[in-house]
Amino acid sequence: MKYNLFFLTAFLLHGFLVFSQKTDVKKLMQEYRYREAIELLQSLPENRENMLLKAVSYEKLYDYPSAVAVYEKLFATNPSDVDVVISLAEITAQSGDADASLKYWKLANELSPDNLFVLTKKAMAHYRASDWAGTLSSSTEVFKKDSIPILLRMTGDAYHNLNDDVMANYHYTKALEKNPKDYLALSRICEYYYAMKEDGYDTVIVMTENYLKNIDPQQKTIGQLNGMANYSVGNYKAATKQFELNTALGDSTYTTCYFLGMTYFATKLYYYATKWLERAYEQNDNDINLLYYYGTSLARTFDRKKGIEVLQQGVEKINKLNSMLYDFELSLADAYLRSESYAKSIDYYRSAYKRQPDPPILYNIAQAYDSMKDYKNALAYYERFLKTAPADMKIDATPVDNDELKKMPTSEVFYRAALQRIEKLKEELFFKEGKQ
Repeated sequence: MKYNLFFLTAFLLHGFLVFSQKTDVKKLMQEYRYREAIELLQSLPENRENMLLKAVSYEKLYDYPSAVAVYEKLFATNPSDVDVVISLAEITAQSGDADASLKYWKLANELSPDNLFVLTKKAMAHYRASDWAGTLSSSTEVFKKDSIPILLRMTGDAYHNLNDDVMANYHYTKALEKNPKDYLALSRICEYYYAMKEDGYDTVIVMTENYLKNIDPQQKTIGQLNGMANYSVGNYKAATKQFELNTALGDSTYTTCYFLGMTYFATKLYYYATKWLERAYEQNDNDINLLYYYGTSLARTFDRKKGIEVLQQGVEKINKLNSMLYDFELSLADAYLRSESYAKSIDYYRSAYKRQPDPPILYNIAQAYDSMKDYKNALAYYERFLKTAPADMKIDATPVDNDELKKMPTSEVFYRAALQRIEKLKEELFFKEGKQ
């Protein structure tokens, strides 16, 4: 009897001690002393409750890898614990691992298929992982039960990234109807109309003015779009007023500085234009349009020397761009030629030849015409190419074997090929015209 009483007393004391320690852990966590809480938890039994407290403590310390490790240990013990799976989905998202988060939200959805919260978070996880098709698929399931405003906007983004702007704007509009304060949905719509230029500027002005007047006059993104649209239609006074408000609200972005400078430039207030174009220039000195207007504004005010330097910088960039365009056009021409889009290929070869008259381009144009069976033009370009051969290069159409060809310079091989093709084309055209 004495032994039983002893063991019972020891058991109760141990239970009380554990309970007391657990109470201490929670108290430490309430006091934000998470490291001390973790240290104390190390001495306690590794059960589900204690492991969850440890994981939360790691999470509060932004030690996501340690938190994930604890949750994964719990998950390994019980893979059907949906709460742990959701915690893993949330913590991996916070740590920036979008793919892992999506994996766990998918699993949570399998464990709890009718849970609207889980299904919504899964759709958002698809979005964060840039899985646009998955976003649409999951969102469709959510919308059968509820039309969640933020998910409507994300669905719009998914359609936009899939180049379906009609469906994108439909969902942005729905998101805005559900939440008129959703400036991101409105900005997406306005960006679409702004890209339409003259056909869309008035729509942007009306929509942004309505938002600024009735919802939030200090919303900088919407204010910026309003200013851009007003500038684009020549409402410089309204544009200046809006951009000045944006800058007063702390908007120092390149776009706002550039357009505010441009509104002043358009009204010939060059001193003010210089101030804001300079701020844009400090953020991005690669924009050729900016270099032109900033340099011109400087030249018309107090620093003509710097204005000349900036304009010269623009000229150098244009020259560099032209040389790059030559390479781009050659690559495009080659790509179209390989795709059998011969007419487009010829257009790009001709444009590249105007920039830099390299003889091989003539041969490529001849080949494109040849492939189109436009033999007259093919013949004309083969002959133009043949005329570029060096005077000391002896070229004839006599067939040679492969060993001899390998010994020849590449340019000579092409000239021989052109000469051989010229002779064949002349024969074909002669017989064709004779039949006619």
